[in-house]
Amino acid sequence: MMKVRFILTALCLLPLGSIAQDTIRQLTLDQFLQHIRENHPVALVASNQVEMAELFIHQSKGSFDPVLLGGMDQKYYNGTTYYSTLSTGIKIPTRVGVDFKAMGDWNRGAYLNPQNRVPADGLTYIGFEAQLGRGMFTDERRTQIRRAQVALNQSYTEQQLTLNELLYEAGQAFIQWQEQEAQYQLALEGLSFTETRFDQLMINAALGDRPYVDTVEASAQLFLRKMDVEQRQLQQLNARIAVENYLWEKGRIPLQLDSTLIPEKLSVKEPGVSMADSTATHPAVRYYDWKLSDLDFERRLKVEQLKPQFSVNYNLLTPAPDVISTNYSWANYKWGATFYMPILLRKERNSLSITKTKIENTRMEQQLKQRELRTKQLQVRNEWNTAVTQARMAETIANRYRQLADSERSLFLNGESSLFLVNAREISYLSAQGKWIETLSKTNKSRLSELYVSGKLGER
Repeated sequence: MMKVRFILTALCLLPLGSIAQDTIRQLTLDQFLQHIRENHPVALVASNQVEMAELFIHQSKGSFDPVLLGGMDQKYYNGTTYYSTLSTGIKIPTRVGVDFKAMGDWNRGAYLNPQNRVPADGLTYIGFEAQLGRGMFTDERRTQIRRAQVALNQSYTEQQLTLNELLYEAGQAFIQWQEQEAQYQLALEGLSFTETRFDQLMINAALGDRPYVDTVEASAQLFLRKMDVEQRQLQQLNARIAVENYLWEKGRIPLQLDSTLIPEKLSVKEPGVSMADSTATHPAVRYYDWKLSDLDFERRLKVEQLKPQFSVNYNLLTPAPDVISTNYSWANYKWGATFYMPILLRKERNSLSITKTKIENTRMEQQLKQRELRTKQLQVRNEWNTAVTQARMAETIANRYRQLADSERSLFLNGESSLFLVNAREISYLSAQGKWIETLSKTNKSRLSELYVSGKLGER
């Protein structure tokens, strides 16, 4: 528990060197969201997904790693070596559609296939195999690397979307805690008014300056205010628990808020984004960009598969003892070629058509998403403008009612007002002040929603 309190007390410290004591106990929304970004399990899982995407790139590059080759085939019967063949070497793939190799054959036997006959010391050769048709410009190995790089960019975008969603939910919970904390403090203020008046009435009634019936009414009001405080305290505690649900240490240890911590006070804040910001930079829109890039690489591969397979291999030969020699003769060589092509290409042509349809659908989905995001941005900005206007009006109304309540209490103390009027003025003030708190909460939630709809929460 001491560890938990230390972490969250340190969390609320402001970066400035000299700060007042009353601010040390306040937790700001930015500090809260930053802690979630660095410690919440969902945020850490999203970060791990990015690391996995980086590993997939390295994995796909492994298709071009040099490969050691080797094979042996032997047959012995009645003490006779029918044949013994041994072939070893290395193959080096490249990203230009050409594979280089260096091989050696050591074959012998009484019944060896004539085409496998080699000098007594063996035969070595170096050469290449090139794709001159399908696979010349791209193939599955090269496409896999390109798509893995796109997948990395997609994982970054998915991380931003995940953080955007997580921080929005957490921010909403924090603002709700701010609102309930303010409402609880307002209920305590109302209870303080009633307790002070009740104590004064008891003294005045004992002195004969006030009838005892006023103490009965004041007592009823006192119990009502206490009930209101209990209800507000319950809502404040539940809101606090909802905030604690997002607090973790490195995604493993759930944390609790220190009992001395309170949220920063609600206030009107400026919009977090400019309306000039284009929805084209939103992570959800960029995700479609990366998806289109991935489909384009798939399309290129499908186009390549429409070509015939035509591969050529060429190898220079030399006896095994001269393997490290550069004295190769162009007269000693072997070469070959293979050709393959389906006649109708129905599989390849329809596969390409499917990919083209996917690209068309993805583009339409992207346009739809961009339109939806722009509509939401305009709606949220309108909500913020209205909430700010209402908050300013509610603040003015609350101040006026405070003045009326203060004046009525002064008149009551001088015997020029009744308990009913004082209570009515205070109820009006408390109601107006509570409404102001609600509108302040709306402005903060609207600002958070604007950051969320613009996709900026995951980038901050």
